[in-house]
Amino acid sequence: MRRMAALVFLLLLLLTTCLSGCAGGPQSRESGAAAVVSVLGVEQAGTGLRLWAAAEGRGQEGPFHAAGQGATPAAGVEDLAAQGGRVVSTDHVEHLLLAQGAAEALPALLRYAFQEPRQSTETQLWVVRTESLEALFAGEGDVARAMTVLKDQGARRQGFAPLTLRQAAAALAQGEALLLPALAPGEEGLVFAGFALYQEGEITRWLTGQAALGAALLSGEKITWTASLGEGAVALRSLGCRARPVWEGERLTGLTLRCRLEAAPAGTGAAPDPAALEALAAEAMAAAVAQLQAAGGDGAGLLGRAGLADPLRWGALREQWGAAFPALSVTCQASAAVTAGG
Repeated sequence: MRRMAALVFLLLLLLTTCLSGCAGGPQSRESGAAAVVSVLGVEQAGTGLRLWAAAEGRGQEGPFHAAGQGATPAAGVEDLAAQGGRVVSTDHVEHLLLAQGAAEALPALLRYAFQEPRQSTETQLWVVRTESLEALFAGEGDVARAMTVLKDQGARRQGFAPLTLRQAAAALAQGEALLLPALAPGEEGLVFAGFALYQEGEITRWLTGQAALGAALLSGEKITWTASLGEGAVALRSLGCRARPVWEGERLTGLTLRCRLEAAPAGTGAAPDPAALEALAAEAMAAAVAQLQAAGGDGAGLLGRAGLADPLRWGALREQWGAAFPALSVTCQASAAVTAGG
């Protein structure tokens, strides 16, 4: 009996030792701890794709970076997961960074995200104004940490409405254009750089500066934006944008856009003039609409909101929209309420 108990103890000891230290075990010291990727980058590589993965450094460890390549997103992820010495998990990616030259791969990436049960469709989608992501992912910087900081800043003061893979897929399934939040490499890391208009598999416009502010307002989301006004700066918070169609008989001829804002001084400056704010917002909205009309792509979802304003004419509105939108006469208005603190 004692010999049997001793044998069982020895087997349990060997099993425990192997699980915690045998080569090939997912948590073994030889193979390294698992790397849970929070940022995934995608760029074009010949006829295939190169995927970059990043995870924040922990403690004294530096950030984790890895690269994989394949003809399809699934093949690229499989190549990433085959990194010798460490288990790489892409099941909890928070941000997908798409290099501008890989825009045509977006439909394939979305299909993969929906076909692979372990992939999250709530991952936030960004386009980066560069052809290669190597400098971001293979350098000494911590791109995963940079995106965490950007996300934290966005919770308090953001110039963009986060776009998820689920939202992008829904828009593309309806044949709609998309306004993709854009980033650009800067001296201090990635910075918000306006929006990219994505339609029919490619980026057709970059909306920056005043047009980017207008695009953010037109999106109708509750975003905030710090803008210059005279000698000071003001924090603008959009409370939504309404769209109302204008008809001449049965023909769609125009669109009236009205955005509501809250504003406050950014810093210790004087309270901004509401009239000046309203003029600034209206000009920015007009600049954004002009870009969208020139490209023939309603990336701001104006059709849906125009339909809500005039539901009895939804059929006629939807039928005429595609041909009429580029030439519509658009009136942009804004109403601003100024608060004391920013």
